[in-house]
Amino acid sequence: MKTVNWIALGLGLNLAAAALHGGNAPEAIMATGLDGTLPKLLLVAVGHVCLWRGVRSAFGDLWGLLTGRSIRETAGRNRLPDNADPVSDFDADAAFARYMEQREATSASAEPERQATPSPRAPARTPVPGGFGRRVV
Repeated sequence: MKTVNWIALGLGLNLAAAALHGGNAPEAIMATGLDGTLPKLLLVAVGHVCLWRGVRSAFGDLWGLLTGRSIRETAGRNRLPDNADPVSDFDADAAFARYMEQREATSASAEPERQATPSPRAPARTPVPGGFGRRVV
């Protein structure tokens, strides 16, 4: 938002809080307490945030006038121009094709592995009864 919009919004929110309270909002709200004034306090707080943003934006605009450049400039952030050629000659499709060829070659030449069967003499493991950090099923 522009500076004028921030300041206008902040003043408008402070005036709305004052109209709800029936007086000068910040002083009157602080003097009477919190009985039903929470929305008014929120309006004052958001109004002050908007005023702060407006003042900060005004200083940024003044800085831009004095130095000839803006704080909000994004010229230094994008280091590559829009029409820049790619830096790398990596081709993802060719790499994937090589991977698939190697995968098919190794799977065709290798014989299937046998799965180890447990020894008939080995007793089946029973779960350990519960303890700290262990879940009993």
